Amino acid sequence: MRKAITAGLAVLLCFSHLVVRVAAGEQESSANEKVTKVGNAAPAGAAVKEIELSAKKYEYDPASVEVPVNTLKIHLKALDREHGFEIKSIKDSCVKFKPTKQATVEFYADKAGEFEFACCKYCGLGHGTMKGKLIVK
Repeated sequence: MRKAITAGLAVLLCFSHLVVRVAAGEQESSANEKVTKVGNAAPAGAAVKEIELSAKKYEYDPASVEVPVNTLKIHLKALDREHGFEIKSIKDSCVKFKPTKQATVEFYADKAGEFEFACCKYCGLGHGTMKGKLIVK
């Protein structure tokens, strides 16, 4: 009887460990996108504009994005290898991302103007040409 109870507890313990690992994996996959806030903080209730931006060997798509003044959530996806995204005029704004792990940059564009962005993770010989523009109106 004691062996049966011990075996049952062992099975239960293994099953509960498996459930915890599966749940953690689900959280990990839903949290597969890292959010990095750069620049000034947005005021409460600021409008949010979401942008999808893909990166592949030496180019962003789209390379130019026109948006109104508001909070931008830029969802970054690498198509071929690890890349980076950096808004040149914003200190410490480099975010690196891989094909297996997307990233999101949140940036409060509080004034009109042009903001150059570029790859901040060396990705090959054409790395220096991997640039784009955020045009805020």
